[in-house]
Amino acid sequence: MAHHRVTRAEIDLHAFRHNFQNLRNYLSPQTQIMAVVKADAYGHGAVPCAQIAVDCGANYLGAGVIEEGIEFRESGLVDTPILILGSIFPDEAEDLVRHNLATILCTLPLAQTLSKEAVKQNKTVSVHIKVDTGMNRLGVSPKNLPTLLDQIRDLPNLKIEGVSTHFSSADDEDISITQAQLEKFQTSLAILQKQGVSVPISHCANTSALFKFPESHFNMVRPGLILYGTLPSPSLQTVLDQKKNLTPFQPVMQWKSQIILVKAISKGQPVSYSGSFTTQRDSLIATLPIGYADGLHRNLSNKMEVLIRGKRVPQIGNICMDMTLIDVTGIADVQAGDEVVLFGKQEDQMISVEEMATKGGTIPYEILCNVGKRVPRVYLNG
Repeated sequence: MAHHRVTRAEIDLHAFRHNFQNLRNYLSPQTQIMAVVKADAYGHGAVPCAQIAVDCGANYLGAGVIEEGIEFRESGLVDTPILILGSIFPDEAEDLVRHNLATILCTLPLAQTLSKEAVKQNKTVSVHIKVDTGMNRLGVSPKNLPTLLDQIRDLPNLKIEGVSTHFSSADDEDISITQAQLEKFQTSLAILQKQGVSVPISHCANTSALFKFPESHFNMVRPGLILYGTLPSPSLQTVLDQKKNLTPFQPVMQWKSQIILVKAISKGQPVSYSGSFTTQRDSLIATLPIGYADGLHRNLSNKMEVLIRGKRVPQIGNICMDMTLIDVTGIADVQAGDEVVLFGKQEDQMISVEEMATKGGTIPYEILCNVGKRVPRVYLNG
């Protein structure tokens, strides 16, 4: 039985490659790149994007949970260093060591568990100490870092390969919080040096920081959203426009569907659940086979637009689980089967992920990550 769902996400791997190489050209040759491909590569497909990143020279891959790291190993990415950015539970140590994965570390009990398991498997396990400089999520405080180092530095088969932190506000226009975190991280690195702990890798720069705070590069950066051609905040575009050695980053994903039905509805008729929209004129309404089960946020109802035949038209009524409605009144010769773009380009018109996020009161990360698993990914230019 063949399945050909018209609602699809088109992933342009050439654009992903361009974005990686664009970033590589911007950074100094000595700066390593950890390509963040967690959360199924932000909805784009973890393994295809990871393979392109490695082909382009990524030094490290950033996974969110251990299952993602194992998926990369089983896909054939055997030798690429992979860091589990969300850390692990003690009962996952056996799999972490077996699959030669590294993890974030900030507690003695996990260090002891990893050391014991590495000895058992006759391997060395790499860890990256996470320093909490103000995110107040994962990490050891700079004050407690010396104690943790004293406790773990001589544990057998445990290699302190890196030290990192995570910025809470690098996307914001107010740079003071990030500057304060950066200073705390630099203090932490000085503590390591004072204690004679040699750490090969220091990293903290996410997408926004690596452009806004060049001093945060150290010897490895962690680009995420920018690899997919999307900006975490509008203010970053101004920063990018000032970089002379950058070409524009290219959106990697386009979200498309097709009209399944077109019907005429008279003026004054309620549309969709709860009648949140009432036609103000005799209208031509088209139904799309896409809904919130596909990741199209219900809170976008009556707020967003889509592209059809190179023109913007409004979405109307409450977005349903499997369907949504658009007003195509005035679009000449519109018919079932016509392509509709939710975000992406059609003719000379463009709807960006950033625009959809703004209208939905959220962030581009969530829009991309929520494109559902039942939406097939169609890979182009692989």
